[in-house]
Parts: sequence; structure tokens; C-alpha cells
Amino acid sequence: MKSNIFLWLAWLTALMVPSVQAAPFMRPPAFLGGIPGKSQFQAIQMQRHQARTLLYKEALEELRKNPKAADVPECPAGGASVGVLCLAGAKVASPATLPSDMPAKQEPTPIVSDTKTPVVEPETKISKAEKPSIARRRLAVLFGINGYKDPIPELETPIADVEGIADTLKSRYGYETRILKNVGKAGIIEALNAVAAEATPEDSVLLFYAGHGYLMEDTNMGYWIPIDASVKTAAGWISNTDISKLLSAISARQLILVSDSCFSGSLTKEKKMTGVAPNSGNVLQRRSVLAFSSGGEEPVSDGGKEGHSIFAWSFINTLQSAKGIAPGYEIYRIVHGQVTKDFPQEPQYGAVISAGHAAGGEYIFDAVSP
Repeated sequence: MKSNIFLWLAWLTALMVPSVQAAPFMRPPAFLGGIPGKSQFQAIQMQRHQARTLLYKEALEELRKNPKAADVPECPAGGASVGVLCLAGAKVASPATLPSDMPAKQEPTPIVSDTKTPVVEPETKISKAEKPSIARRRLAVLFGINGYKDPIPELETPIADVEGIADTLKSRYGYETRILKNVGKAGIIEALNAVAAEATPEDSVLLFYAGHGYLMEDTNMGYWIPIDASVKTAAGWISNTDISKLLSAISARQLILVSDSCFSGSLTKEKKMTGVAPNSGNVLQRRSVLAFSSGGEEPVSDGGKEGHSIFAWSFINTLQSAKGIAPGYEIYRIVHGQVTKDFPQEPQYGAVISAGHAAGGEYIFDAVSP
């Protein structure tokens, strides 16, 4: 134990000495004797964030001068030229202009009032007469990034996380799954453009990202850090602005983005969800665009249980134990409780209004096997 403490002191000292170039890229030594306490984890995560802020210094300075440095243009009406990266155009009307079968004004039924301290509520039951019709097709596209190149530190669990989640979605919920491992910016955008091109309003689409993320405090803008991202320029990063545009381009009425990365909670801020009981047969007729994140505006843990991040482990186990129809908020509520029990991060769940979410909408998980 003493030697481990000395390793920690050496690592923290290195962080404080600018001349030690390798310090920001080092992974702190593992704790002996089990998982450290929540306060220790919080200190570790904030130290990592400070180190990465130094690491991304040049890219962040570029974004301060040009906040759109990471943004990708929308594809022209006639389609993109070969080799030119662009975003699929938005297909979804804003909530104010939704067609009559997708009403924009309907007050949700509250389940809890405080997303930070969820409480256990009675199980939401839906009779066969009220049960929403099954989506025509269920598609899950999962991005897992482990193998970052120096100086960006590698991660331990994203590949195992997306594989485990995909297995559960396929076997228990009937999803067609696509896994993209260690993918770059172009690969992520092209995969989402492909979903936008093929999805229909009757489909249910789940997107999952596990990898590095960053929140620029100056502008409150969040970013994904793909495998080919650079610390010297933000051109290889993906902004929340572009993520929202890509969600808008996917016409599926049932759409959820699950993000397991640092500062991923910035995607959920447009409208915090306090629970919607899907007790009406037309719930799937509403445009529902939800974001479910592993944390709020703080670093999140790369460690967890059984080879998964704590968020992915909780998400997998919650999906495996859910029965019948489960509203997305109910999945979030259980995952939130499991994660916050031992880790200093706050999973978040919110509606993405800018991508066309309609009031009263909710994402539905409907198990097809026991």
C-alpha cells in the first residue's frame, strides 16, 4: 500500500511540474485494496480533466478564435461530392410545425420532480389496449473508441461496452445492431448520415457513443473526441451542434442518443425530463428525441465493474432485468441510482428540442424476449 501511495504522490507531483511533458498523458496508478471512495474519485477525475485541458490547449485556443472550427457543413441538396464530408440535411419539422398526428402541446405526466435525486415509484403498467404499436424496425448504431494514439490517453472499456450493449439490445429487444470500433470523425458522420438516409418515421433508433469527450467552459459547448482527433486542432472533433443536426436528419419518431463520455450531460440540457408515463396508444406517433448521458457537466469514470464502465454496466443490467414496456426515463432512473451509489457522476436524461422532440414524447424500450 505504501508503494502505491508513493506512486500517487509521484503522479500528482508530475502534474504540477510543467517541464515534465509526459505527465498530462499518464494514467494515474491503480488503487490497491478496491474501489476508492467517492471523494477520492472526484479528485482523480478533476485532476484528469485539468491534465486534458492542458493537453488540448492548442485546439481549445483555436475554438476560442473560431467557435465553428469543428463544425461540418450541411450536404447540398444534390448530395455531397465524392470525398467531401458533410451533414445530412434536416428532415424533421420543429415541434411548433409538427403535423396534426404529432401534437406539440401535451403536458407530460410527472413521475418525479427532481432528476438529481430520483425516488422509487410504482411500476408503470400499460394494458394491452393502451400498449403502443411496435416500431416497424429497431436499429442500434454503437460507436466504441478505445485505442487513442499518444498523446491522447487510451480508454479501457468502450469496445467491451458497445459489444455488451449490442448483445442485449439484439437478444432481448430485437434490434438490428451495427458496431463501429475505433472510428474517426468521418466514419461517425457517414454512419449517422446513412441512418438518416434509411430511417423512416415508423422506426426506433438508438445511438450509443463511448469514448473521450470534452466541454469547453468558455462557450458551454460539448464535443466528442473521435479516434483521429488531434490535440493541436479541433477540426477532428465533433460538436454538439453537429450532433443535434444529425439527430434532426433522422426521421424516426423514436430516437435516443446514449453517450458515455466526459461532459456528455451537455446534450441533455435543452429540456430535463421528469418522467412521462406512456399511457396512451399514440405515444409512438409523437416525435421523441431523447439524450441519455453517463454524467452531467463533469468528468466521468472509465472504471466500473466486470470489464465495463460503471454506466455501461448499469445500463446493460437494467436492460436485461426490465420486463415488457419500459419508458426511457424508468431505465435512466434505475441507472442513475446504481451509478451515483458509488461514483461521483450524475447520469442525465433530457429531450433534444432542437432535433424536433415533441411535448409528451418518450423513448420506449419494449422487450421481445423474457
